[in-house]
Amino acid sequence: MHIYALLIPIYNEAGALPQLIKKLQKLKNNIRIIIIDDGSNDETRQILSSTNFIEVISNPHNIGKGASINKALSKVIEKNVILMDGDSEIDIDQIPLLIREYEKNKKEVLLGIRWNHNSKYDLNINSIGNYVINSFFNYLYGSKFCDILCCAKILKSELIKSLEIKSKRFGIEAELMGKLAKLKVDYDEKRVLYNRRSIKDGKKLKPSDGFSIVYTMTKVYFSKIGP
Repeated sequence: MHIYALLIPIYNEAGALPQLIKKLQKLKNNIRIIIIDDGSNDETRQILSSTNFIEVISNPHNIGKGASINKALSKVIEKNVILMDGDSEIDIDQIPLLIREYEKNKKEVLLGIRWNHNSKYDLNINSIGNYVINSFFNYLYGSKFCDILCCAKILKSELIKSLEIKSKRFGIEAELMGKLAKLKVDYDEKRVLYNRRSIKDGKKLKPSDGFSIVYTMTKVYFSKIGP
């Protein structure tokens, strides 16, 4: 019986997909793997059709990362959910390490982090943007998170479904973290190895998306959470 559901939204990742599939094959059979193909128009769909151990949800057109995760969540019956991106910036090989940490500490949420409060940030627009967004989030919520925009997370299925995520695109990270902060959920953070892609290499998140992320976290802060 599966204990974890691994949800991976992808869009036009034909170049990275063969390596991703190879790594997914090495995961233990207590993990149900669900890939959401978000309306790709490259060879992504054909590559996925050649696998028999991955459940594929195919969106007829691009609806966004947040909407794709929500679509997959409606099919999850497992106790725990693992969220990861399919771009290999964070290596899938690290999932067993994250699971061990999650099971050892028995907190409701385990957050992967690409850096901690002592890390040195590179002087580029992406790193500076991450630092500014993370600092603003912690100031707004009175929290101490190291990396709110990291995609790697493990949490109880019941918990993530109860949050009723509304964000359709990249705002999902900010909305999810904002709601967890407001609920004061017990969490742990675990450092993960990170290899940033450029837009030329296929990275989808753009600096301009920072504005919608800040808007989302601010909106969540002033919204009522729970009954």
